[in-house]
Order: sequence, then structure tokens, then C-alpha cells
Amino acid sequence: MRRLALAAAVLLAAGCGGASGARDDGKRSARLVDPSKKPPYVNALDIDPADGHFLLTTNRGFYRIDPRTKAVRTVRGEVAAGGRRSPVGTFLELDAIGPRKLLGSGHPDRTDAGLPAYLGFMRSDDAGRSWRVVSRLGEADLHKIVALHGRLYAFDAVLGAILISSDGGRTFTERFTPRGLVIDFVVDPRDPRYLLAATEDQLFRSDDEAATWRAVDTGEGIRLAWAGETLLRADKDGTVLRSEDRGATFARVGEVPGEPYKFKSLDAERHYLALSDGTIVETRDAGARWTTAFAP
Repeated sequence: MRRLALAAAVLLAAGCGGASGARDDGKRSARLVDPSKKPPYVNALDIDPADGHFLLTTNRGFYRIDPRTKAVRTVRGEVAAGGRRSPVGTFLELDAIGPRKLLGSGHPDRTDAGLPAYLGFMRSDDAGRSWRVVSRLGEADLHKIVALHGRLYAFDAVLGAILISSDGGRTFTERFTPRGLVIDFVVDPRDPRYLLAATEDQLFRSDDEAATWRAVDTGEGIRLAWAGETLLRADKDGTVLRSEDRGATFARVGEVPGEPYKFKSLDAERHYLALSDGTIVETRDAGARWTTAFAP
């Protein structure tokens, strides 16, 4: 099964950009996303607790955005593994776990660097300037990482599985997901065994730590956020919905002006959402009203 999954992942790499030699020129661009390339356009949105800057990764690179001045700075990171190095930043998944401390996964930006296409599970302790591979080099392409309940949860697009670690990412338990590429997932903040996962056209739930799954709803391009008792869902057409019963039912509460890609939740009321063009919108009332926090 692992060999078949690794073979299929060659096709999946195209879906998350694969390795690319393209680098940003360092100047502020009117467009942080290249819409001429295949999606996903935005890979991650987070906030560095050290300074409150947005951390945005796209199919063009890794950017730090000052929410006050709107200034954009390109982060030129480098990954090292097995005595080899490569720039990294394009198509990068990341999760901020503390000031300047990031977890990540992705691909080398140079195809001639001698590194495998999948960089596995990585860590940076200097705000993304340097990365070291912790585990699964050449094996895993993690499209989302969640640090919660003293564990790490991640979706691996190579295996088509949720990976769960209780030792900081050195080892993982593999739990296979339903057929189709998972584009987002969340874990109940009050229950480590309860997960929701969305493919391109369906929403699934698991109440046994991703061991089994059941379809609960349909929808195109569902993105998810869960903080406290508030579960938000944003569909591809920009419709925002909220659930009070852990995803069993949803009610429409608002709308965003574009295609949703990545949520970042601060608390039950305040959430950020990165749209497909790199715009970041904000709600302070659990999804009812949205304002623009940053426009590229």
C-alpha cells in the first residue's frame, strides 16, 4: 500500500506545485500569488507570536506581513538534510507553535539540490530562515499540521492519511482518510478523538481518532476553523457557515469576497481567512461580518 501511495504522490506533487526554481525578487509585488499556476494558491496562514506578523505562504513564496503597516517581506528560508541544502518557501505548509518557532513541510525550491521532492516533517527555530528535517524525509508531504492536545496531527498527501504524533513528530501513527485528497481538517479543541476532514466535495467526521470516517455533508472546497465552541466553515463560493453541534448541522452566517483557502483562529469570535489571491480578511463576531485586514 505504501509503494502504491508513493507512486500516486508523483501526481499529487503537481497539485501542490512540486519543486520549483522560481524565487520572488524581494520587492513588494501587487500579487503574492501566481494564478497562472495550478492551485493551491495559498498554502498556509499563521501569526508569529513574536511580533504579530502574518505568515503567509503561497505558490510564489513565504511572506511576512506587518498587519499595521501592511509592509510585505519575503522570507528566504533554507532547508538542510543529509548534508544537502536548498531554498524553501514556495508551497510551504507551516504552523507557528511559539515566538519564531515553526513546524512545517514542503518541497525544495531547487530541483538540482539533491534533496527528495518531499521534505517530510520539519522544524524552524528562527522564524523560517533555516529548517531542519525531523522525520519522514522523502516520504511525507504534509498539507496541514495541527498542534493540539499535546499531539501533532497532520494530513499526508503522499499516503492519503492523517498522521498523529505524541513525541513531537519523531514518529507518527498513520490513519487513512476517505478516498480523495483532504484539503482541510480540524480537531475538536475539547476532544482529541473527534476530527472533521473535507475533500474537494464532501465533509467527513471521525470520533475515534481518525480510525474510521463517516460522510456528514457535501460542499465544494470546504475550509474549516474550530476555536472553543465555534466551528466555522467557508465554502468555495465564499459562503460562511457556523455549527453549534460539532459539524452535524450548519447555518449560514456570512460571506467573504473571494475563494477561501486558509483559516487562522485567535478565539471563538475572532478569525482570519486567507483568500485565493492572498487577501486576508478578518471577523470579530464568529463569521457574521468580515473586513479586510490585508490586501496584496
